[in-house]
Amino acid sequence: MFDTVEAVRAQLRAGEDSLAEFKEIRMGQRGVTAPHPEDLAGEIVAFANGDGGVLFLGVADDGTVIGLAPDAVSTVERWVVDVAPNNCDPPIRPIVRKMLLTEGAQERLLLLVEIKKSIYVHRTRGGRYYTRVGSSKRDLTAAELARLFQQRGRMFVFDEQLVPAASEADLDGDLLTAFFGDLAVPREDIILNTRVVGIDEEGVRRPSVAGLLAFGRKPHQYLPSAYIEAAVYRGTALDSDELVHSVRITGPVATQIDEAVAFVDRFMLRPARKPLGREEYPQYALRAVYEAIVNAVAHRDYSLTGAKIRLFLFADRLELYSPGGLPNTITLENMPYRVFTRNQLLVSFLSRMRSPAFGRIYLESRGEGVRRILEESERHSGRRPEYRLLGEELLLTIWAKPSPHNH
Repeated sequence: MFDTVEAVRAQLRAGEDSLAEFKEIRMGQRGVTAPHPEDLAGEIVAFANGDGGVLFLGVADDGTVIGLAPDAVSTVERWVVDVAPNNCDPPIRPIVRKMLLTEGAQERLLLLVEIKKSIYVHRTRGGRYYTRVGSSKRDLTAAELARLFQQRGRMFVFDEQLVPAASEADLDGDLLTAFFGDLAVPREDIILNTRVVGIDEEGVRRPSVAGLLAFGRKPHQYLPSAYIEAAVYRGTALDSDELVHSVRITGPVATQIDEAVAFVDRFMLRPARKPLGREEYPQYALRAVYEAIVNAVAHRDYSLTGAKIRLFLFADRLELYSPGGLPNTITLENMPYRVFTRNQLLVSFLSRMRSPAFGRIYLESRGEGVRRILEESERHSGRRPEYRLLGEELLLTIWAKPSPHNH
């Protein structure tokens, strides 16, 4: 969009519209003084909630090219790159380009900030939901906001949607080779036919949400909530004074699963007694923990912004929070006996991937995971795990096996 000097000049002559916004930048001793960060975030959010667009920084409202001082360009660029992720919720990562225009005998430097149409619904730090209408942004009405949430989060198969800011280069070639093998058909055809990537409205190949989650190098760069927050607490309460260790587990979903299970394996207690030789009593049945984490990663709602999987270890239990409610036909009571798949494409990938850490297919069978979690954990600890629905979040509590020293 606006890749050439000619295209930029044509837009400057035409003026602002639904895809172009002009912004004059004012500098002070400590950096950018105008526009205000909330104002810039509003313009970015409006484009992301609409059909995308470009901010022309260094241009007055009437299209007059003012330009940016050469020694200010880096400061302005850093400011934009800071405002977009930190003043927009969820974070937005724009594409920033420099363009030099000759005005008479002088050269004027502009920054073009391109915002892609988003798969999420965004708001500013101040809580405003904007969209682009013609040459200006405006607040979304309650009805419009509800429709936008439906369009981008609920009324389509979310994991098959293309990720606008990502590219095919964000996929890990080694993961693709391991999954598809050496086939006679060119890889670019295979990953298109299997919906790892798709072709957007501009003819550009981009990863799908499931493709990026399964094969991306760093999916959380484009899907900011696609990670697991894990923590260990000394006691039985969520108390920062009792925090022993915490980590953010990122990467493709297979890596997240293996590292999350390894986290539990590392930090769960293993009390032992020596009647006729050392006998350990691990707190959890690791196979059940594995199933629980696989289910959380495979079936969580990736369209919920700002919601990540949370894994907490306490002295007496493991808690696993997974974003997303239950589909209409599923209840807490019938979960062990019903099959539901929120992310069909992602599940299809995981059902063909083998864990290098555990030597097993991630999703070996359909519909048995919940029963296995409940039954194996109950056999191990003597207490049945509990599922609870907390709004748009599913909580699984697995109770720890009592220490033999407590008997």
